[in-house]
Amino acid sequence: MARHPNHPDVKLAPAPAQCYICEGALERLDSLIDQALAGASHLQWSSFLVQSTFARPLMAREEELLDGESIEGVSVVKNQINKLAGESIEKKTKKPYAPDGEVAFKLDFWHLKGTAKAAPIFIFGHYIKKSRTWCQHEWACMACRGKGCAKCNYHKQEYPSIESAFRAVFVPAFGASDGYLHASGREDVDVMCLAGGRPFVMEMLQPQKREADLAALASQISANYPLEVLGLKYVPPFWPGTVCTSHFDKHYRAWVEADRPLTDDDWKTIEKALPIEVKQQTPVRVLRRRADLTRPRHVYSIASVSRAPDLWVLDIFAEAGTYIKELIHGDQGRTKPSFTGLLQTPCRCKQLDVMGIEDKFLDTLLDGKKRFEY
Repeated sequence: MARHPNHPDVKLAPAPAQCYICEGALERLDSLIDQALAGASHLQWSSFLVQSTFARPLMAREEELLDGESIEGVSVVKNQINKLAGESIEKKTKKPYAPDGEVAFKLDFWHLKGTAKAAPIFIFGHYIKKSRTWCQHEWACMACRGKGCAKCNYHKQEYPSIESAFRAVFVPAFGASDGYLHASGREDVDVMCLAGGRPFVMEMLQPQKREADLAALASQISANYPLEVLGLKYVPPFWPGTVCTSHFDKHYRAWVEADRPLTDDDWKTIEKALPIEVKQQTPVRVLRRRADLTRPRHVYSIASVSRAPDLWVLDIFAEAGTYIKELIHGDQGRTKPSFTGLLQTPCRCKQLDVMGIEDKFLDTLLDGKKRFEY
């Protein structure tokens, strides 16, 4: 048994073979860091964060030692390991730790594995849809349920989708594992979205690259699909939630027909009703996916583009969430008032386009220091 160097009569207790809490697992810190860095060798990144996991018995032993003790100034194992690992990785790579790092290094002391996972990339912009046969998100063919059949020409989808087109362009450009479209609302398949377009965020999962020529990607989309994308910009992770939960008033152009010739007096009836507070019970066509409720909506203005006895072309400015087709035909009385009710004759929306979305407030959220590419 060893003796104290300054007190020969004092015998030293033998050093423990391994730490009581981690039982030697933390001695693998350096090797797990090396594994994690090797896992990031194919990724493009300029900042990182560290995550660590431990076996439950280790956490229980730590809790046992701390039970009843003052924890002031105490750093638990997880926090201390993350700190030490962060310092080590910064030293090895010359790249900074950041809470929103572009790659997450996970040190698993339970299974003794170090891994790296690229953080998602989020790209904001506006899309223009110049087709009446495209939907927004992937919609599996209803005949084959997405398996592929003659009806869908073995494309597996009921309609071609904006999400699929964006995925085909963005995913390979970033070497991502997948991509998802987040948009502020959506238009019907047969409705075009024109003018400034609809705001969206494209989320790229596990990208190997964090930079791409966004202007070139925009050109690729417009060259191959009946779509355009405007104002592409990299944005922070909170943007999908912001874009998807925001509700924007919209401008529409509607082509209106009726069962009888429409007159100037009919137009005066519409003008006199403005502005209109509409009580809209959930339309029959969306009942399968939305609760059957009655919602108040406001139609702010209706302007005439052209009027003939057999067809009116109107510009309608309405509150977010207003169903314009139902505003015109009445949806069997579920929308009140409607053109059908006001004019005392069945009316129909022959054609509809989204002409503008009042989403200017998003500009105030854009950080001027963020990279603007197109």
